[in-house]
Amino acid sequence: MMIYLNGKKEEIETGMSLSNLLAAKKIRPEVVTVELNDSIIERARYGEALLKDKDRVEFVYYMGGGRYAF
Repeated sequence: MMIYLNGKKEEIETGMSLSNLLAAKKIRPEVVTVELNDSIIERARYGEALLKDKDRVEFVYYMGGGRYAF
């Protein structure tokens, strides 16, 4: 099955949940916000949010402000 992950086509197994996808990508759920088809999904619902063909998934990371010196 094909989804769009951060704007790129990605083949995944049929019946995968957001939790499964995060685990497959080795991403800890507590460090990312997930959008599914333009809606933010609550972290508690990642396991029940089953992906469908052509779904659009975005992993959004938030960083604290500050200064980076080169």
